[in-house]
Amino acid sequence: MDKDFESFSIYGFSVDYPKDSRVEFNPKGRRGEGDVVFHLPDRTKFFLSWGDLERASKSFKTVEEQAESSLKRIGKAGNVKSFERVSHDSITIHSHNGAYNQAKFEEVRVGLFGGKKHPREAHSVHLYCQESGRYYVMYAMFPRGGAYDYEGAFRKMAKSLRCH
Repeated sequence: MDKDFESFSIYGFSVDYPKDSRVEFNPKGRRGEGDVVFHLPDRTKFFLSWGDLERASKSFKTVEEQAESSLKRIGKAGNVKSFERVSHDSITIHSHNGAYNQAKFEEVRVGLFGGKKHPREAHSVHLYCQESGRYYVMYAMFPRGGAYDYEGAFRKMAKSLRCH
């Protein structure tokens, strides 16, 4: 494991995360469904959610359909402008095929003197695990550019997911 990452494990799954992160659980989360947020020191957040695969499969026939639906929701958000998918790839995580998406957009934060646009990227991984009976979604929205390698850290987290 990378010296800058530590292992997080709960409910039979695990993921490696940047060790300078603060970990926050959703208090409503439970074994079958929940989420956890990894807060980086600069206030950027990486999210990991899980839920019942059977229930998700009723709404989405494939992991790609679920990923597409998530992207559409981001693009339709009121504070998002100029939304554009940059890439859509397959990713293999712990023997499962998942969907990896990257998009760029302008986030408009309404302020006292009008809205200011902030260039952002969204990265997401959607994964279905028959063995655990769960789906997993990892996603992050972070500033474009800068000194920190957000994409590299996110990809390391995604590839380290052990879902069963």
